[in-house]
Amino acid sequence: MPLGEHALSACIDGQQVAMLDFSRNGGQVTLNMVFVKPPFRHHGVARALLRDILRRHAQVCWVSRGREWRRPKLPAVPPVPAA
Repeated sequence: MPLGEHALSACIDGQQVAMLDFSRNGGQVTLNMVFVKPPFRHHGVARALLRDILRRHAQVCWVSRGREWRRPKLPAVPPVPAA
């Protein structure tokens, strides 16, 4: 992978619509990039990917424009019904 070591992706109807790229260093995870295709933005797709990475890893660091956040707090989201 060009950015980090690992990635999570989101697919809707078999089409990849988003990707979260991250690196692991010991017990800490650093989020490198989150991308959502424009037609799927503002629908909670990135939030779902972030929730998944936070659920999987206890120590998460987000670096953006030179600023660093630790384990960002996300508002509650109702579960998506199964298709």
